[in-house]
Amino acid sequence: MSRSNVPSREDFARAKAAMKEDDQGLAEVRRRIMTQFGSRGLHQVFLLYSRATDSFGVFVFFQSNTQVASAHESGLVSEIEGAALQALEGARRGTRSSLDVRFEYDSDENVQMDFAGDYYDRLR
Repeated sequence: MSRSNVPSREDFARAKAAMKEDDQGLAEVRRRIMTQFGSRGLHQVFLLYSRATDSFGVFVFFQSNTQVASAHESGLVSEIEGAALQALEGARRGTRSSLDVRFEYDSDENVQMDFAGDYYDRLR
């Protein structure tokens, strides 16, 4: 960074490269989860990586609260978690045992009701 604390072009290039590395394979992991489980009620999936904690957040949204409860009762949640871990491993994000992943399950119904449909606000 320059003396005036203004990032240089090189600083921006390094930051962009680091962000690209952080996002490596996450779009493919999301696509695989949606393809595999979309017909079973999945509405939306977001995968986020935190460089600060070297961990992942997988946010899974169903259409309704009823579907969320049913997914927990039927074992679908365990299937999703296993598939996500396998896909992260396949994307070379680490071994299954070394990955730090937090899963959250919610519904579009809640996002509409509590966050006026704004997923960004829900994920914060």
